[in-house]
Amino acid sequence: MATVAAASAGTGTVVVSNMNDNTATILDARTLATLATVPTGRAPHEVAISHDGRWALVSNYGTRETPGNTITVLDVDRRAVARTIELTETRRPHGMVFLPGDTIVAVTAEMNRAVLLVDFRTGKTLRSLPTNGRAPHIVGSSADGKRLIAGNIGDGTVAVLSPLSNDTTRTVKVGRQPEGVAITPDGARAWAGSNQDSVVVVASLDRGQPIDTIRGFGLPYRIAISPDGKSVVVTDPVKGTVRAFDEATRRQRWSIAIPADSLVATAEVKGSPSPEGVTIARDSRWAYVTIQGRNRVVAIDLSRGTIVAWGVTGVWSDGIAFSPRGR
Repeated sequence: MATVAAASAGTGTVVVSNMNDNTATILDARTLATLATVPTGRAPHEVAISHDGRWALVSNYGTRETPGNTITVLDVDRRAVARTIELTETRRPHGMVFLPGDTIVAVTAEMNRAVLLVDFRTGKTLRSLPTNGRAPHIVGSSADGKRLIAGNIGDGTVAVLSPLSNDTTRTVKVGRQPEGVAITPDGARAWAGSNQDSVVVVASLDRGQPIDTIRGFGLPYRIAISPDGKSVVVTDPVKGTVRAFDEATRRQRWSIAIPADSLVATAEVKGSPSPEGVTIARDSRWAYVTIQGRNRVVAIDLSRGTIVAWGVTGVWSDGIAFSPRGR
């Protein structure tokens, strides 16, 4: 069962995308009080934050009938839209991550089967890195930016890319439909959630092969690895749980069952609160999870496995990211 503690999370700001509202909610990370709601493009999915915490990116994925091709840039300090990046030849931008220096952003382009390197200042695409697979969805970066991974949902592989060199893309076979993926800060391992096999596969990226399989999931939808590389958080909307693991041993530390009361009609998994997006604070102490089936977000104390705060989002809260900036 979930435990709710009478405590507060850390200082900072949390940004959540609201898919049905075409908005993003900006919240105080300590209390999860809403600070602002700002417009985005159509069907916003993922959120990324610059290393300095000043900028938030929201990918406008679009709909089946009208695939998106823009990214909304938010000024975290001003809690306002700063501009829109137009990706003219790109369809379905989704996962994003800033590389060190905050001048280049890696963006998955599902319909292009590529990860784009975009100049954040000008919005121009610098390079297109093929993922050698269909529907690259989430992208992750090592701390030094020398290695990227992207989950190819259509091929059951993780693409391993080198954005700072001309090395060719490699792929590592993982479970079927790897939607949620994450990379350790040292770039050594990938964690990939298999939607179809209901497992999380841990792969050595240097050896190019799986080294462990973690079972017992309904749908391991999203994965976040803490900045210190010690903790891994996996959301499971089918079972309505959030689970944390020790990255080195892959042993489970705790599991939280999110309360299933006050479910909304748009709950993606019927009867489930549907915990989905996840991000971890820079100090590796707090995790933040969108509760799509309740239009909420929670803050979780990673050391104790307790929910310490609840916040309100828009309809169909999905992607989420943390900024250390805030009062």
